[in-house]
Amino acid sequence: MEKLIFQIPAVKNTPELLNMGGRDLAGNLYQADQKSLLVNGKRIIPVMGEIHFSRLKQEEWKEAILKMRAGGVNIAATYVFWNHHEERQGEWDFSGCRDLRKFLDVCRALDMKVWLRIGPWAHGECRHGGFPDYVQYADDFEKRTDDPKYLALVETLYTKIGEQSRGMMCKEGGPVIGIQLENEYGHCGGPNDKAEQARHMKTLLHLAKKAGLDTPYYTATAWGGACTIDETLQVLSGYVDAPWDNSTKELPAMENFLFIPYRDDANTGSDFHKADEKNGTIRRDYPYLTAELGGGLQVTSHRRPVSKAIDNAGHIICVLGAGANLIGYYMYHGGINPDGKYSDLNEAQSIGGNTTVPRKSYDFDACINEAGKINESFGVLKKYHLLLSSFESEIAEAETVLPASVPESAEDMKTIRAALRWNYTSKTGFLFVNNHVRNRLMEEHPDVNIYIHLPDGTQFSVEHLHFAADRCYVIPIELKMSDTIIKKTNCSLLCRLGKRVFLYSDEKPHIEAMPCIDWVTVLTESEADRGFLFSDGLYVVEREDSCIIEEDGTKKLITQEKQEIKIYHEDGTVKKFMAGPSESALLSVCRMRAEFELTGEERDKNGNIKYRSYQINLEHLSSELVNQIYLNVHFLGDRAEVYDGERLIDDWFNTGKPWNIPLRRFHYPAMLEIRIYDSAHTIPCCFGQDVYYDLSVEAGCEITGVELIPEYSVIIGN
Repeated sequence: MEKLIFQIPAVKNTPELLNMGGRDLAGNLYQADQKSLLVNGKRIIPVMGEIHFSRLKQEEWKEAILKMRAGGVNIAATYVFWNHHEERQGEWDFSGCRDLRKFLDVCRALDMKVWLRIGPWAHGECRHGGFPDYVQYADDFEKRTDDPKYLALVETLYTKIGEQSRGMMCKEGGPVIGIQLENEYGHCGGPNDKAEQARHMKTLLHLAKKAGLDTPYYTATAWGGACTIDETLQVLSGYVDAPWDNSTKELPAMENFLFIPYRDDANTGSDFHKADEKNGTIRRDYPYLTAELGGGLQVTSHRRPVSKAIDNAGHIICVLGAGANLIGYYMYHGGINPDGKYSDLNEAQSIGGNTTVPRKSYDFDACINEAGKINESFGVLKKYHLLLSSFESEIAEAETVLPASVPESAEDMKTIRAALRWNYTSKTGFLFVNNHVRNRLMEEHPDVNIYIHLPDGTQFSVEHLHFAADRCYVIPIELKMSDTIIKKTNCSLLCRLGKRVFLYSDEKPHIEAMPCIDWVTVLTESEADRGFLFSDGLYVVEREDSCIIEEDGTKKLITQEKQEIKIYHEDGTVKKFMAGPSESALLSVCRMRAEFELTGEERDKNGNIKYRSYQINLEHLSSELVNQIYLNVHFLGDRAEVYDGERLIDDWFNTGKPWNIPLRRFHYPAMLEIRIYDSAHTIPCCFGQDVYYDLSVEAGCEITGVELIPEYSVIIGN
């Protein structure tokens, strides 16, 4: 038997309000204090997901936002990449996928709040970090400073963004509640002098407000010693690997799998330079908020890591347990670079970038991939979003307390990794346990007793908990509901629906509740991953790649196959029904075919294969009865490209997973041309020809198979 002892310290001082905030058009008051964001005086823990509107087609925005909302995201964050709108000076483009105003209209119609990241410099694996070439290569002014010539260009940019966003600020009835200024400023570029950095950030804030970009909240990235000012909330980051790292080897165990309050991830932006903890700028008198927690990982030419869902879950559990009161993902929805008029728009070492990423694909292996397909991480992380939607005020108010014994280092796989968030007002605890480390194996802990000692001498305990390897837990202690007190349990907390509380566990549940457990429902963890919470019930789908979206009260199941859906109602009743495509839809799909044939090859000067060209013949495709058709391409090689004539329309760096191509995006073509590059013909870069792979990848240069994966959208009732 192991012991975890938590000594709760005396109550700290009451957090003070920060000098920021404002009201929306409906009169709702947005504020922030030293602990969290507040709306109408209530503490909140928003879930913010990154989606780049200009990296999706305009017709894809609505479904993307609905899927994000179904995943528990309530704020969409998006960069406004300068060079997506002005490649050459004076040639502005806000049309098609670049139409910021229409994107904000979609978000407003779907009740999705927005956080605009307006640069001027963004990074985002974009060409020159989003700077147009004429700015990047200018030699008559200093970029990212208060140089008057540079500021004049920035003012024009902000003015254009302000014009596109007119009427979209929340005080005007729009969805925009926050603005991020610059990105990684003082860490990834900018002057070294801290005073000069602060002056420039204040100048950017002034220019943003002057352009009408006036919101309750302004943020600045704070990791790696980056500059924040009093007027900006600091936001932090963390990823489960570092695709940009200057290495083609497996990385050491990361501290992101430990419970560390105000974690400053030294790996974020490490391709520019490593963070220096001595010169860090993390402020403890501001709330712990995040903006870039990996919902996945983008690949580079020299590193191809693939994050498992449990990797992302372990990281998020550590961030929440360590006290974060805003969960921000980068990326939550993948995308694809738009066509540039004069150049490609991806980051590449050949043009001075620190890494080389695909010319088109910005998939990021995100919760929703670039094709719009639901990934495993979507559901695994969603259950934590359901937790926050139900208990955000109680958790946001709670203080983080670490146990008496903590791991000695990130490589310590024996010591229990745990943190307790204790709410002094309700005397409720939320025990966060992470028993997973990426590419490592944590020890199992079969019998653990938890002891909580309060300052007034009161004690609580939970006995005989089992922490399995590669599992995460959020266990409630003394949880007060309207009709029930869950005093202790071995189950994790999911959400609540009116009086009913949902827990989950894959072991025999033990629950001590008062006066009884009639209002408690226990699911398996897999069921929790597949749950969607609505006002009329918790809907549990059968397949992890399915999603239920809701618009104007109508629910739609997005699925690849027929399946059983369970609805858990507040009164404890459970309804089951089958939902999925109609017989006519299934019959129409049976006629569809995908075949491939080798059409050519090119060799290098030494006679070695450089690439092979294939024609993919697609027969009898029909968009009438499907929501989407994905083409899965299995291949051996370093990377692949798909062409429409001479035009590159998408590409993929091999990770060992199938390439998932959305045929709807390309209007269901009858034929596609695909080029496969040999494994030995990697993109030249300063790291040599080595490539790091997480998954087992066989060398070669060929397509080994193709398959069509239909997806359906079906209206369901309750």
